[in-house]
Amino acid sequence: EVLVEDFVRDVRTVGHWGTGDLEIIIQSKEDYEKAKIYLDRAYEKN
Repeated sequence: EVLVEDFVRDVRTVGHWGTGDLEIIIQSKEDYEKAKIYLDRAYEKN
């Protein structure tokens, strides 16, 4: 999948707290609606 600039970023090569390889930046309800697919997918996978 293509990462959307200023919305998601690949953090595989960045030191960070937490788990996972994807950082989702949610700043509005619209961003949350866009992020739901990623959140649901992560929940179902784990």
